[in-house]
Amino acid sequence: MIKIILTFAMLTALLFVSCKENTKQDKQKTTKTENKTTTTDEIITTSSTDKDGVKLDITFNNTKKTATLIFKGETIEMKQDTSASGIKYSNVNYIYREHQENIELVKDGKVLFKK
Repeated sequence: MIKIILTFAMLTALLFVSCKENTKQDKQKTTKTENKTTTTDEIITTSSTDKDGVKLDITFNNTKKTATLIFKGETIEMKQDTSASGIKYSNVNYIYREHQENIELVKDGKVLFKK
């Protein structure tokens, strides 16, 4: 009779402990779900006009390290490139440089915009 009571007590204790551990795991899953974070892109928009009155509109996405330029109705997408100083963006055909308020847009080696 004592063996039956002890066996029943142990099974009850094991059941209680195993249910308690599952509750902890469920809380951890909920916490992970509640801690989801969303990031917003850091976007800077600017424009510049050269001495001839030609306008260059630029949108920098600092989070994605990209720049979108609008020059004479053409939209140009570029990725950030390494530069010793200032900033530089480029793609297959274009290079955009900015250093100490001097701006230059070059296409296939030819300067299109300079300020």
